[in-house]
Amino acid sequence: MGLEIERKYLHIDLQSVRQKLVDCGAHCLGAHFESNWVYDTAEGGLIGGGQLLRLRTQQWRDKTRHLLTLKLPVTHSGGFKVREERETEVADGAEMRSILEGLGYRVAARYEKIREPWRMDIVEVELDILPFAQVVELEGRAQDIESVERRLNLDNAEISTKSYHELHQEWLRQNHKPAQLSFVFDEAQSEYWRTKLGLTDKAATNPASTRQS
Repeated sequence: MGLEIERKYLHIDLQSVRQKLVDCGAHCLGAHFESNWVYDTAEGGLIGGGQLLRLRTQQWRDKTRHLLTLKLPVTHSGGFKVREERETEVADGAEMRSILEGLGYRVAARYEKIREPWRMDIVEVELDILPFAQVVELEGRAQDIESVERRLNLDNAEISTKSYHELHQEWLRQNHKPAQLSFVFDEAQSEYWRTKLGLTDKAATNPASTRQS
């Protein structure tokens, strides 16, 4: 059990942030492809009550990890999103999905991203590429986040405490697209990123629909 305290920074040049991280002596923990399944009851009680039950699969070139997470309702404090989080690693993602579905939970949404995690002091810095946006996320203690924010020149960026699902809904509305909960890479984008991360044997080629950072 832990307390998640975070901020997101929107419309960011990830390459500029990456260079600042290098200059500040931060440590990169390895980019990976991330797949997420959000579960809910048939009546939608978890999402409706502000909770998140999620099974996450993280894929690196040489390993795969599965995490089961329960997040309790969000509170906001001093411009930060604060949320109690309960998380455990599971050995078999497919079997865990079978267990959840056997208990009556259904997949309410799926989403994917490329996550490049860095450690700067005691703050987690995530460089995230989603199908609809590129975002920097800082997680740690509030005072440490503010310190890293200034050192990375993020203090003048657009700050958000919204979830990726909320940001996705905003993006859909702004682009006059129908509402949907899921956001995943299209086939060309998925193949490009999996190849770039060494998850396939094909040489990486950048499709026109894929933005590089």
